Amino acid sequence: MTDTVGRSTGAQAPAGRPDPVAGPWDLDDALLAAVHEDGRPRGVVYPHPTLAAVIGRGGDPWRETRPDVLAADAVPLYRRRGGGCAVIVDPGNLVCSLVLPLAGVGEITRAFASISREVIHALAAVGVPGVQQSGVSDLTLAGRKLGGSCIWRTRGLVYYSTTLLVDPDLDAIDRYLPHPPREPEYRRGRAHRDFLTSLRAEGHPDRVEDIGQRLMAALAPRIAANPLQD
Repeated sequence: MTDTVGRSTGAQAPAGRPDPVAGPWDLDDALLAAVHEDGRPRGVVYPHPTLAAVIGRGGDPWRETRPDVLAADAVPLYRRRGGGCAVIVDPGNLVCSLVLPLAGVGEITRAFASISREVIHALAAVGVPGVQQSGVSDLTLAGRKLGGSCIWRTRGLVYYSTTLLVDPDLDAIDRYLPHPPREPEYRRGRAHRDFLTSLRAEGHPDRVEDIGQRLMAALAPRIAANPLQD
């Protein structure tokens, strides 16, 4: 679920099939541009504005999503910079993205672990203890997935983004995503509804926006300190 500069921009559509991807997932482009400009670490937390499918940098939309169903429902499919399988995002999801300066182009594994740890600490600070990093990139609570993360590395910086399930549209996930072609060991073949959890399901009834504001406040000093700088 990691990508470095220089890889291809994404999988090609199978022969005879059109590419169903509408374009890049670009909601964090301004964040990336700002850090490129002045080298200062930054982060954002916000509810995803619309219902959409988002696929990883090298993912195959014809294996990981149901493009015909997405098209029939006018739900767009976008491609993100980072890797990983397809996800469904909606206004019940919190996007938490960090862009941190880091010299060179390596150290992806260390960066992933360090940033996930900061997000976990921030979640505990806003009343969500017990979150863990599972598999390569998932954030889990009691053995079920609470958030999926991706990372993208380019020279001089790391971009990390996780989507936290606060009050997700589980019907949409079932409708638009088949069982993924690859999965972390801890999933153990579970269907989407048995594998996923959410803050609402775990007893956190606050609005998505309110949780997002508190999470950003908890993350802000950690971002400013740049956990990737030893």
